[in-house]
Amino acid sequence: MNRRLATAAVSLLLLTATAATAAPAAVAAPTTTVAPVPAAQASAAQASAAEPADPAGGFGPVSVRGTGNTVLTTAFQGFEGDPVQISVDARTSTNTDPRGTAGHFHVRHVHTDGRLVADFEGDITCLAVGSREAIATGVITKSEAPWFPGLELTGQKVALSVEDNGRRGDRMGWVWGVFGQPVSDCQGTVPFIRTTSGDFSVRG
Repeated sequence: MNRRLATAAVSLLLLTATAATAAPAAVAAPTTTVAPVPAAQASAAQASAAEPADPAGGFGPVSVRGTGNTVLTTAFQGFEGDPVQISVDARTSTNTDPRGTAGHFHVRHVHTDGRLVADFEGDITCLAVGSREAIATGVITKSEAPWFPGLELTGQKVALSVEDNGRRGDRMGWVWGVFGQPVSDCQGTVPFIRTTSGDFSVRG
């Protein structure tokens, strides 16, 4: 009897170890981007859209509005210390449904010496809101990127993520499709960097 119990325990441990090693591998971060996602955050770039705020199924209007400023850390090699500003104003009649989404975004990244790295804006095409977090995906319609001559940003997809923390300071994140990072409707990375000023308001 004791031998049977020991065998069962070993089998259970092997099953647990197999399940643990079956988790997806982290996604490698790109080596060059406009304000790139740090390597430590790259594995979250494929995170699913935020859970609907409405427990009845996410039906009902939601929105995210505001502007956030931040300074890139040493995690952003080659861009550490650069100021980045992100503005977004998006709303949708039904959470995660692209057909009801309208809005606009604007991103500006300046080097520490004052030279422009990139400035681009575009239309929000999908918005997902869950609790205090929002993910807005869209397409660039106007761009300028003197830091990357020959690189065409217009027409590329972006994903912007926001965490509304009220007076405690918000957080934000981004994924740039122009550098080969996949961007799907209403999906993006976790908000991985804290704002230094500005304010975002997430409603839903």
